[in-house]
Amino acid sequence: MKRILSIDVFRGFTIFMMVFVNDLAGVGNIPDWMKHMPADADAMTFVDVVFPAFLFIVGMAIPFAVKNRLEKGESQFSFWKHVVIRTAGLLIIGVYMVNSGEMNEELNLIPKALWDVLLYLSVIAIWNIYPKTEGRKKMIFKGLKILGGIVLITLAFLYKKGSGENISGMTNSWWGILGLIGWAYFYSMLVYMLLKKEMTAMVALFFLFIILVMGLKNDALELPVYFNWLKGQAGHFAHTALVIAGVVLSLILMDGKNERKTGWMLLFGTILAIAAYFIRPYYGISKIHATPSWVLYCAAICCFLFSFFYWLVDLKGFKNWADFLKPAGRNPLLTYILPPIFYACFGFAWLPEMFNEGAPGFFRSVVFSLFILWVSGLLTKRGVRLHL
Repeated sequence: MKRILSIDVFRGFTIFMMVFVNDLAGVGNIPDWMKHMPADADAMTFVDVVFPAFLFIVGMAIPFAVKNRLEKGESQFSFWKHVVIRTAGLLIIGVYMVNSGEMNEELNLIPKALWDVLLYLSVIAIWNIYPKTEGRKKMIFKGLKILGGIVLITLAFLYKKGSGENISGMTNSWWGILGLIGWAYFYSMLVYMLLKKEMTAMVALFFLFIILVMGLKNDALELPVYFNWLKGQAGHFAHTALVIAGVVLSLILMDGKNERKTGWMLLFGTILAIAAYFIRPYYGISKIHATPSWVLYCAAICCFLFSFFYWLVDLKGFKNWADFLKPAGRNPLLTYILPPIFYACFGFAWLPEMFNEGAPGFFRSVVFSLFILWVSGLLTKRGVRLHL
């Protein structure tokens, strides 16, 4: 099957926006529509769509990745080993990133900036795709992976957070963005393989997850004691629904008999938007609470946005404009961790204060995001490419 370039463009655009909105969060005196909405605001901005868009693109990659592995004759054991290892990697990195933000810098046994740099260098050492080789080079590459693992474990022992009587080491107060992606990916892979990759079944399952989230977020619903743990999974189920929505779009693209792919994708998005409109009065829109209406609106927006990219890039052939997004699309994990490395090493304290707020701060974030994509592209050409 011919490679669908718009998937890479959409992935690159999403990662670019993740870098941009994360940096923009540190800019003061900007309009509310450039910020995450508060948990109880019953509202959303474009910023609240970026994380769901990444979940969506994770889902779009699943059918193609599974097809590729199965066509190569990979065993079930090897397949699920890859899924589990990838999930574990996302959870581990996510928890470390969360703890970085919660660190008590006065108690930590090494400076936070050094701790962060060592963390991300370890991630690169462990998850870099090294060239296939033999002899001394192969031993060096294995040594780098082992060294990265030792450094990660050491950083956990050196870590301190809290204060007074509540001082502790690393804990998973939450899974972090990458961790949430990891759980959603794992759940989605389970149901995708269970349902034999059937599109109708995946559409039905998407709405089943939405209904499940609606039920779990309904305070009037009383579950038996042994099912109470399900309420704590409502957020994961909401995120999984976003991944499944991406799976559905890819299955539409993979249908060789369907000549009206754009129309079906737009129809699916329209149905999601209508469902979100009717559900909103009962649950509101909230990224923090992962409400079903937020999921539906975000999935609908992703359907519309990807349909546009597909029409522009794959059907009309306008693709050169997206060259600047290639590094983020081809090397998303590296692109995602480059900003915290920059913050730890340089930060923005050296810039005039005017670049930390308002319009100058906004344009600083744009330039910074483009700079990160350039660095990612440069490192990718030099052989630094991360893959979980």
